[in-house]
Amino acid sequence: MIPFFFRWVPLGCLCWVMLPAWGQTQTVGTFLNAPEAFDGYTLLDPMGSTNTHLINNCGEVVQTWTSDYNSGGACYLLEDGSLARGCRVTGAFAGGGVGGRLERMSWDGELEWWLDWADDTQHHHHDFAWMPNGHVLVLAWELKTQEEAAEAGRVNPQLMWPESITEIAPTLPSGGEVVWEWHAWDHLVQNVDPSLANHGEPSDHPHRIDVNYANVGGGGGPGGANSGDWMHANAVNYNAGLDHIAISSRRFNEIWIIDHNTTTEQAAGPAGDILYRYGNPEAYGRGSEEDRMMFGQHDVQWIPEGHPQAGDLVIYNNGAGRPGCECSSIDVWSPPYEDGAYPVPQDEAFGPETWLWSYPEVLNASFYSSNISGVQPQPNGNFLICQGANGRLFEVTQTGDIVWEYINPEGNFGVSTQGSNPQQNNVFRAYRYAPSYPGFEGRDLTPGEPLEGLGEFTCDLFPADTSSTDVASWTEVPVLGAHPNPANHVVTLRTNVEGLWTVRNAMGQSVAQQRVLASESLELGTADWPAGMYFATLNTHDSMSHTLRLSIAH
Repeated sequence: MIPFFFRWVPLGCLCWVMLPAWGQTQTVGTFLNAPEAFDGYTLLDPMGSTNTHLINNCGEVVQTWTSDYNSGGACYLLEDGSLARGCRVTGAFAGGGVGGRLERMSWDGELEWWLDWADDTQHHHHDFAWMPNGHVLVLAWELKTQEEAAEAGRVNPQLMWPESITEIAPTLPSGGEVVWEWHAWDHLVQNVDPSLANHGEPSDHPHRIDVNYANVGGGGGPGGANSGDWMHANAVNYNAGLDHIAISSRRFNEIWIIDHNTTTEQAAGPAGDILYRYGNPEAYGRGSEEDRMMFGQHDVQWIPEGHPQAGDLVIYNNGAGRPGCECSSIDVWSPPYEDGAYPVPQDEAFGPETWLWSYPEVLNASFYSSNISGVQPQPNGNFLICQGANGRLFEVTQTGDIVWEYINPEGNFGVSTQGSNPQQNNVFRAYRYAPSYPGFEGRDLTPGEPLEGLGEFTCDLFPADTSSTDVASWTEVPVLGAHPNPANHVVTLRTNVEGLWTVRNAMGQSVAQQRVLASESLELGTADWPAGMYFATLNTHDSMSHTLRLSIAH
């Protein structure tokens, strides 16, 4: 008998996996599923494929939907169990992230609704947002001619395709009614032609878009050389509580927040100007290239309730062109938001100056995706990361440990079997849904084989007793959060464990102290605190202390 040996292989975290020393080499599927991973079902929509799969944490397929079209960006599982998916179709515009069609399929794969949004003047791309009222926000390019660009004050005018967002009330079986619109073209500023109505210094109008910032098309980047792709937005996210919309613009290296609580007519005027922008103050004349914090980023979203950083924003910061290291990062920050507004100091950039949380702690080239990609906060405090260009999905804890890892086996040339290397297995984004998600009620979730087929590797599932999409279960380690940070008049401290909060100023003097229960927020008035750096320390029942840094800026 031939002896069978094992070797231990590190996976870039505090966990190890045991693989056979002889026999099949693992190249795709689930590489790691630790007990600390959030138990659920991951929606996998390979680019270049007509298939969308729902898999468990061991990579076993629970459900598959098949369209007549390849993936055209984001897809989501809705609360009734139907699949809403972007599809790639041919239109007047050809560029990176092109979509053009939205489809909604039942759990059983029947096409229930479709929307074609691709003609000579507009083309859906990348993303859309399904709203609680059943409407859908469609992100699209819209055509502006060379003459229109000249009239807007563009130097060396050319054909341009800026962004628009349209709210559609679906009608069955196809199409829908337009109920609201926002157009970036309505919110421009330029400083080259005083005779035009939109003349002004961009630095004096940080809520408007400089028509002369950023190249159009350009080289080998997304959209191609002469596509007219100017802003290259790649994400639209809706916050129902605030009634705000977040947009990620790759070419501007910024995220923008706009107000949805307007009419279409109001959205075309000052009320539709950018409420808040972040990532690249050079874009509005209040910084330089050295002040950039985002580098070709994707997938901006608000972090939901129940997560340690609830209410903050998170981004997949691709790192394309990042000085010193073309490396990706996951970055979380607290936008300053008070009294219904995002304040910006006179002649200064929108804050904050630093990230609240980042992964990895030290940038490294092994974590890099030049395009696509995304991140989803998990109810247990973890983050599910889609390193899109590599087809790699993995989950990290608040302390940066990898607890789940999966390589997409399906690409443009079909499904790779275990032991072979996947080809063009890009994934735009991925989302995980808890077993208690309403869309699973009454559904058969019996798992089948993994996409790549059965192999020699074993994987255990670790179902949680109280998995939920909106109730936290993060109890392993104390997790601290503050919102907003920097703060002005009020700061809210959050943690998942019981303990005693003590806030001290830079001189070590205590300015606040209060005990809290697990998951209880502490709201502190800071209007009378001198501006500067403070330190909030949580002392827990095990006599351990945990500190985060606060910034008070009046």
